[in-house]
Amino acid sequence: MKKIFILIFLILTLIYQAGKAEENSDCPKWINELHLKTIKTFKTEVSISKVKLPDNLEEGKYFVFCLKGNGILKNIPDPFETMEKMFSADGWKYIPRYQADGHGSSSFAYEKGSCFCNTYVNIDSSCNDEETGYVPSKFWFEIYCREK
Repeated sequence: MKKIFILIFLILTLIYQAGKAEENSDCPKWINELHLKTIKTFKTEVSISKVKLPDNLEEGKYFVFCLKGNGILKNIPDPFETMEKMFSADGWKYIPRYQADGHGSSSFAYEKGSCFCNTYVNIDSSCNDEETGYVPSKFWFEIYCREK
């Protein structure tokens, strides 16, 4: 009986999250669709906000929307690959000049029509993990978007 209530609660939570994204009339349809896709793909809550973040590679251009979320590596073992698959499966084209990698982090960009997004994915890892025996367990991501 308890499992049934938990299942109903989870379903209602997902419906509520999907409804919140669709109700965000301040955002273009493609941002709301990406928001829903990100929630489903990463199986986590994803916030959506307006920002004004300069695009460091395109002078005078600003990212105006941000999707943020976090998760557990046990559930999504490779968030870098998951992010890549999410965009490429939906017809987004990879933009190599935005690629940047560091220890436990990666940034890459995609475009689709007039839409452009730059993604950042990080895991809780550091250079001395092997020495200390630390096993990363969490990740977080940010997706900054704008129209071209």
